[in-house]
Amino acid sequence: MISLEGKESQMYERILAIGDIHGQWDRFKSLYGQIDFQPGRGLLIFLGDYIDRGRKSLYVLDWMYEHRNEKNIVMLRGNHEQMMINYYESGGTRDVWLRNGGDATRRSLLKQSSEVQEQCLAFAKSMPLHFQISAGEKNFFFCHAGINPDKPLDEQDEDSLLWIREEYYDFYKGQDIIVSGHTPVSYVISDATKPIYRKNMILVDTGSYFIEGHISCIDVLSGKIWQSKDGSGEG
Repeated sequence: MISLEGKESQMYERILAIGDIHGQWDRFKSLYGQIDFQPGRGLLIFLGDYIDRGRKSLYVLDWMYEHRNEKNIVMLRGNHEQMMINYYESGGTRDVWLRNGGDATRRSLLKQSSEVQEQCLAFAKSMPLHFQISAGEKNFFFCHAGINPDKPLDEQDEDSLLWIREEYYDFYKGQDIIVSGHTPVSYVISDATKPIYRKNMILVDTGSYFIEGHISCIDVLSGKIWQSKDGSGEG
């Protein structure tokens, strides 16, 4: 569990979660401009997958890096950040990253200095895999993909937190509220376009890189939702 001093006991007016961004810089700006995040009164958790699929992954990653120490912002690691880490740590032999939208990110990184490339990798490695907080009588567990429903929260493995899909959203029945991205909501409910809440799960990935997709934010306390406004992805 990530431990951030004061977050377990402090009362927040809003606890916001933002789903997968995937290099969609303009959509991210559109969303962030709406939520009016105020660090002194709220908590903001990013659920990972800042890079790949879109053309402006480094814009997003640069923004995250610049705000990494800002009060009451938590940035979780997604499976795409993990694939990037694995690719470079393997010397480029684990090319699953490139086959899953990472090639544009790699090309952007190649234009940067070795220092910037190392900084990006170190930053990705520093991102925690999950975050947990209690608010009133509710316990929230934030992660990228979801959890293994057969394991307690304090025994979750990295593979589940980054990659799990059907086993999580089809079979989780616990009392803690799991907030995750990773699987676009339209894969779970065919016509869904907004975050969905079911069985103590909040699914926040609304297909940021789809032509008519969005990046979404939800206040897990009130259920209020914000979505990016523009209607076209950046490829």
